[in-house]
Amino acid sequence: MNERSFSRCDHPVMNKKERIFDAAHEVLGEQGFHGLSIAVVAKKARVAAGTIYRYFSDKDDLIRQLYRHTILQCHPLVMEGVQTEEVSFEQFRRLWLNIHAIFVDEPNALKCKLQYETSPLGAELEQDPVIKAAWAPLDRFFERGLEQGLFIDLPVRVLQVLSLDCVANMALQSQVHQFELTQDQLEAVIRACWRAILTP
Repeated sequence: MNERSFSRCDHPVMNKKERIFDAAHEVLGEQGFHGLSIAVVAKKARVAAGTIYRYFSDKDDLIRQLYRHTILQCHPLVMEGVQTEEVSFEQFRRLWLNIHAIFVDEPNALKCKLQYETSPLGAELEQDPVIKAAWAPLDRFFERGLEQGLFIDLPVRVLQVLSLDCVANMALQSQVHQFELTQDQLEAVIRACWRAILTP
């Protein structure tokens, strides 16, 4: 993985918990939740299964902690260079491109996202207070747009679905149908996403 990866530790030598997170992220992306077991993760992380139970009570606890860990590492990449106090196309474009870069640079990111969203734990994970606090500045970006009358009068989450969630959908379609957009086409997509939430 490259330098933008959000599943690997920045330190030359990973501690054991970081190695477990990294291994679990890879297993989840490659095999889905059905293939994610304590034994499989332990083997990939090169630790004893008992070591995993020092950090996690069971598989569900591992999944919950992995999700929080991944989001908290992903969050700075999404928000890099973004001034959420300024509601403008330029700031939206930066957000969009930051998310796009994650899916381009991290092969398992899209698979993991889809796995989490369809998991029985999905709704619970989204309500994690730590995760909600991390994304609060992003929510405020859309709230400010509503307050200014710039965005369509819809719930914030709907505005996010219409404008930013399409990044993942496009990445999925790109993988399935094996196409790649030119830079001009990518810019056209970003503008279309922005226009989708603007007040007519």
